[in-house]
Amino acid sequence: MIKAMRYLKPYWLSVLAIIALVFAQVQFDLALPDYMSKIVTYGIQYGGITSPLADMISTDTYTHMKYFMSEAEIRQFESSYRLITSADSEFPENADAQSLWMKGDVSEEASASIEKAFMIASVLNMNPTGESDPEAVWSALAVNPAMAESIMQGADAQLEGYTEDNLRALKIMMVRNEYNLIGLDTEKMQNDYILHEGLIMLGIALCASLAAIASSFLAARTATGACRNMRDDIFAKVESFSSEEFSKFSTASLITRTTNDVQQVQQIITMMLRIVLFAPMMGLTSLFKVLRYRSLAAILGWAVLLMIGLMVITYSVTIPKFRIVQKMVDRLNLVTREQLEGMLVIRAFNNQETEEKRFDEANSDLTKLNIYLNRVMAIISPVMTFIMSTVSILIIWIGANQIDLGAMQIGDMMAFLQYSTHVLISFMIVAMIFIMIPRSAVSARRIFEVLETEPSIHDPKNPKSLPSGAQTVTFDHVSFRYPKAEMNVLEDISFEAKPGETVAFIGSTGSGKSTLINLLPRFFDVTEGAVRYGGTDIREFTQKDLRDLIGYVPQKGVLFSGTVESNLKYADENASEETMRRALEVSQAAEFVDRMEHGIEEPISQGGTNVSGGQKQRLSIARALSKDARIYIFDDTFSALDYQTDAKLREALNKMIKETKATVFIVAQRISTIMHADRIIVLDQGKIAGQGKHEDLLKNCEVYREIAYSQLNEEELAL
Repeated sequence: MIKAMRYLKPYWLSVLAIIALVFAQVQFDLALPDYMSKIVTYGIQYGGITSPLADMISTDTYTHMKYFMSEAEIRQFESSYRLITSADSEFPENADAQSLWMKGDVSEEASASIEKAFMIASVLNMNPTGESDPEAVWSALAVNPAMAESIMQGADAQLEGYTEDNLRALKIMMVRNEYNLIGLDTEKMQNDYILHEGLIMLGIALCASLAAIASSFLAARTATGACRNMRDDIFAKVESFSSEEFSKFSTASLITRTTNDVQQVQQIITMMLRIVLFAPMMGLTSLFKVLRYRSLAAILGWAVLLMIGLMVITYSVTIPKFRIVQKMVDRLNLVTREQLEGMLVIRAFNNQETEEKRFDEANSDLTKLNIYLNRVMAIISPVMTFIMSTVSILIIWIGANQIDLGAMQIGDMMAFLQYSTHVLISFMIVAMIFIMIPRSAVSARRIFEVLETEPSIHDPKNPKSLPSGAQTVTFDHVSFRYPKAEMNVLEDISFEAKPGETVAFIGSTGSGKSTLINLLPRFFDVTEGAVRYGGTDIREFTQKDLRDLIGYVPQKGVLFSGTVESNLKYADENASEETMRRALEVSQAAEFVDRMEHGIEEPISQGGTNVSGGQKQRLSIARALSKDARIYIFDDTFSALDYQTDAKLREALNKMIKETKATVFIVAQRISTIMHADRIIVLDQGKIAGQGKHEDLLKNCEVYREIAYSQLNEEELAL
C-alpha cells in the first residue's frame, strides 16, 4: 500500500492543502464544544455575566464594602474604579443610582480583595445572617466597625466547603444581583451574550463545513487522478508484455487488477487523505481536551481499550479472507469471460445448464465470503455504538453527581460529553480503516505484481536508427524455445527475404510457422541466432521503430469498436482516403463496404460481431495495407476466404508489392495460396525441411509434396 502512495507525488500541493484544511476543520470542530459550554454556563446559568468582578458598583454597595477592606485595599479599589455620575456619557441609561463606580484596570491582587469584600457585602444585603434587617447590620457596623472582622471570619468558615466553581458561581450571582439593584437590563445582557456566542458558533460551524467540503473535493480529485495514472501505467506495462509475461497473468486477472483492484486502492487513498488524517487529529486533540476533566477521563480510557481490542480481533479475522476475495473475483471474471466468448459453442453442445452451474458455483463462493465479511463488519457498528452509548450514560451519571457536589458545571459536563464522543468516533473510524486497509493492501500488491514485472523483451539502452529504404530480412541460424520449455520449437532456421519478394511458410500443424513469423515483430525473442534487418540485429532497434516497418495481419481477424474508417486508420491515423480505398480494393473488401448503408463510416461493433468471419478477415488485411509498410506479415490470413476471393486478393496484392518493393511473409495451410511465392519454406517439427520455389519443392521435398498432393491434383499443381 505504501508503494501506491508514490502516485500522490505529482499532487503534493493538493496533499498539503488537504492536510491544512483537515487541520483547520479539526480546530473548528473542537472549538464548538467550548462555546456551547460557555453558552450553557455563562449565557444561561449566569445570565450572560462572565466575570466575578463587577463592571459597575453602586456607591451604597461600595460604602458597605469598605467595612471589609483595609486602608490599602480601599486605595487599590479607588485606583482601579472611578466614580461616574449621571452627567457622564458612560453612565448607563436605565440606572436608578445617581453615581456609580466603573471598573478600569484592575490588578490581580486588587481583584482578589475587591471580589471578597463585594461578595460579603452583597450576601449581607441579600441574607443578613442572624439579623432580621440588612439596615440593622449596617447600622451596627457603623457604630462598631470591629464587627467586620468577626463577619469576615464567619464568611471564611462558611466558604471553606465551597469548590472553586461554586465560589465563582456565587460571586457571579452577586454581580448579577448588583446589576439588578443598579437597574441595568440583565435580560438584555443575557440575550446579547447568547446571541454573540451563538453567532460565533455559527461562523465556526460554517468554516468547518467549508473546510470539510474543500478537503473532500481535493481528496476525491487527488485520489482519482493518482489512480488514473496508475491505470495508465498498468495498461502501458501490459502493452509491453510479451507472451511470456501474459502466461503469468490471465486476461481476466489483468482486467480485475486494472478495474476492481485500482478502485479499491482509490477508495483507501481517498479515505486516507480525508478520514485517516481527520480521525487521528480529532481523536488526539479531543483526548488532550478530555484530560482537563480527570474525574471522568477514566471512563473514556476503558472504552478506548475495549474498542482497540475489538479492532484487533476483527482485523485478525478479516485479513485472510480479503486475500481470498480478490482471487475469487478473478475466477468469476474468468468464468464470465469464457462463457461470453464461447456462447455459440455452449449452445451448440446444449451445455447451458453445465455452464450455469459453473458460474453459480463461482458466484456463490464469492457471495458467501462477501456475506461473511459484511456480517463481521456489520457487527462492529452496533458494538461501537453500544460502547459509545454506555460511555455517554456513565458520563452523564457521574457528571450529574459532580455537578450536585459543585465540582463541575453543567456546560463543562456537556463539553466533556462531546469531546468524548469525538474521541470514540475517531477510534471507530480508525478501526474501520484498519479493516479496509487489508483488502486495499491485497489489491495494491496485485497491482504492483503487474507494474514490477519486467518484460522479457525490452528496448536496447543505445538503440540504432533504422536504415533508409527497403532492406533484406535475414534469419541467421535462429532457434527458439518457449520459457520453461525443455525443447526448442524452432531449430537452426536460416533464410533471406529481399525487398519485393514474397516468402511463404507451410507445414503441418504445430511445425512452428506462426512462432517463426512472430519473431520478426519481436513478439518473442530468439533463443539462439539472430533476425536481421539490413544486416542489423532487430534487437538493436526500438520495438516502436521496428514495428513501424511492419503491416501485420494475425490468424484471427480482430476489429475494434468504431467504424470501418477508424479500423483502417488504426494502422496509420494519417492514412488518406485514396490509401484506404486502395487497401479495401486490394483486400477485396470494397465490394461489401460499398454495399453498407454508411459505407466507410459504417459502425463496427465490439470485436466486429456485426460482420462475417470473411469480412472481418478482409478488413483486417485492408487495415495492414493502409499502412505504408516495408514488411507485410500474413499469418494464416487467407484461410477464412473462399478460393475465388483468395485468388483475386493475391493477384491484387502481388501487383501492389511490385510497386512498393515491400517484403511479404505469408503463413498458409493452402498450397494454392503460396504456390506463386518467390520462396516457399517448408517447416517440419521446427526445422526447415525444404525451401525454394513451388516446382522445385514438388521435385525435391517429400514433406511439401505430401501436403500438395493431399490438397490438389497434378493439373492444379502445375503453374
